[in-house]
Amino acid sequence: MNVALQSNIYKAQNVMLSMPQAETETRHHFADGIYARELFIPAGVCLVGALHKTNHLFTVSQGECVAVTHEGREEIKAPYMGQTQPGMKRVIYAITDTVWTTLHVTEETDVDKIAEQIIELEAI
Repeated sequence: MNVALQSNIYKAQNVMLSMPQAETETRHHFADGIYARELFIPAGVCLVGALHKTNHLFTVSQGECVAVTHEGREEIKAPYMGQTQPGMKRVIYAITDTVWTTLHVTEETDVDKIAEQIIELEAI
């Protein structure tokens, strides 16, 4: 893990928390044993994602964005599929309107309980 990049992600998060928060739209989808969290990120919005507990897939089905993790910077254009490892946190900047969907294995259908299963609690 690149500790310097991870540290910079947390610094960015702290700065962004002091700024006006952007409006994003989240949709929740369920199928047998699968939960999909679909996030619409408007062009020009920068956000910091949660610290994940699980290994899971994500897709970008619309748009173009830049994502930074402790592994480095990646330019992403739809259609795209990637993977999130436990302990990963991202800064995402939407160059155009972007749809980012995470896919999780769970039988749970309560979104708050799913969050407890897949996201590390962080002291902010």
